[in-house]
Amino acid sequence: MPTDFTAFGAPVEIEDRVRAFSTFAPWVQTDPVGAFGQVRDHTRMGHSDEFGGFWIPTRYEDIEWVARHPEIFSSAEPLIPFRQNLPSKAIPLELDGDEHIAWRQTLADSFNPGVVNHFTPQIDELARGLVEKAAQTKRFDFAPEFAVKLPAGVFLVNFGVDPAALTQLLEYKDWFVREGLASDESPEQMAKATKPLLDFFQAEVDRRRSEGFEGRRDVISQLLAGSYQGRPLTDDEIVNASFISMMASLDTTTSALNLSWLTLAQRPDLRALVVNEPDRIPKITEELIRYEPVLTTARMVTEEVELAGATLRPGDKVLMSWGMAGRDPQAYERADECWIDRPAHRTLAFGVGPHRCLGMHLARRIIAVALQQWHAQIPDYRLDPGSPPISYYSPVRGMMTLPLLIGEE
Repeated sequence: MPTDFTAFGAPVEIEDRVRAFSTFAPWVQTDPVGAFGQVRDHTRMGHSDEFGGFWIPTRYEDIEWVARHPEIFSSAEPLIPFRQNLPSKAIPLELDGDEHIAWRQTLADSFNPGVVNHFTPQIDELARGLVEKAAQTKRFDFAPEFAVKLPAGVFLVNFGVDPAALTQLLEYKDWFVREGLASDESPEQMAKATKPLLDFFQAEVDRRRSEGFEGRRDVISQLLAGSYQGRPLTDDEIVNASFISMMASLDTTTSALNLSWLTLAQRPDLRALVVNEPDRIPKITEELIRYEPVLTTARMVTEEVELAGATLRPGDKVLMSWGMAGRDPQAYERADECWIDRPAHRTLAFGVGPHRCLGMHLARRIIAVALQQWHAQIPDYRLDPGSPPISYYSPVRGMMTLPLLIGEE
């Protein structure tokens, strides 16, 4: 049954609803997919008045077109609203053109499939340990106890950082994505909130340099050993890139896990497929990533352009709903079904074009390992009817809680 968004405070008329749309709108939080679907059904290119105004391309083809024309659509302000929280541009997230390409080349070796394969045994071990704890319970809140802890554990391994700092990193990440972006905090206050984390990463760089980093595969060691346009990276650049990688990886993978399990908990047929045909886990992973939208970013127009019947002018902002593109019925047959046998079709969940997600190989591996390890020990589980999950939208759609009942009914 379609969600009645007016019951949550949405404007009655769809034209007004589009103008009031944002990833932070209170009335959107309960059902972001349904809310965005209404915008898509109403218009190919919407325009919101929120946060100073921005365009909303709703079709897969238009979102892809924007992404493939970075000379027209800059990444200098990659979120709506945009809040500067670093002393300089975020590497490589806020960069364009040749500068961005050069940084991608510098960072690529830290996130390539070979590095993911190197760390996979540790990912397996982390996942197995978390599942063993879940298997001993009858009720398990998947969100904080698994979906947060597994990517966080992988981050610690992948970056080789001190586990004692994890709580602080997670608290900042949650605050920035869910509250800080839409808050009235001044740039000075944002910088003050960010400084302890930058100090943490600087301490990690200092520690790695004193201990020695040659031959190590973790990200910070790779950056210390790497180069940018023929010169070593500065400490500020390593800290910047490490901070952005942390922000980009923890929340998105946690959300993808939560939303995947939200679907699986309601689909015993899909759970049986994971258990009985584990060789299909990569395909199952891809369909879950498509079916459950996660990420929304933004672009800024640099020259006048016509798109989807609208005239976009320099300075205009464009909401890039990567995940929601996966639900476009003009791009996907049976778009609103989680259909494992879906014909092959490239997803935009990790972006496309020059800014495609560097961490996509690691994210896919974490989800695939989680599917295998969880269902090897816990084939039967379901949502807790007495404690409904709590969801949120923001630039990274996800779940704050996901209580599951473990075992057969």
